[in-house]
Amino acid sequence: MGLNDILVAVLLFLSSILVISLIVLCIKLVYTTKKVDIILRDVEQKLDSVNGVFKAIDTVTDAVSSTFNGIFDKVGGLLNRIFKIDNKRKDDVE
Repeated sequence: MGLNDILVAVLLFLSSILVISLIVLCIKLVYTTKKVDIILRDVEQKLDSVNGVFKAIDTVTDAVSSTFNGIFDKVGGLLNRIFKIDNKRKDDVE
């Protein structure tokens, strides 16, 4: 048994320890991935429930905005008519 045989035996022992530790790390990674998946699904469900609230708020704001736009358009048109009549009267007087 020479020095080469001892080095080969040490390398085989260390490589087997490395393989075992990598297998353990992979198993822990699988468990961690499962836990992260559960957490992400929970967060996704909560976001879906909040998303409905945001859709309702968006619908309400769109309805209010279109209503006020219609009101302001009518008031603006009425004011334009009033001021056009006043401008025509001023032009007629001069």
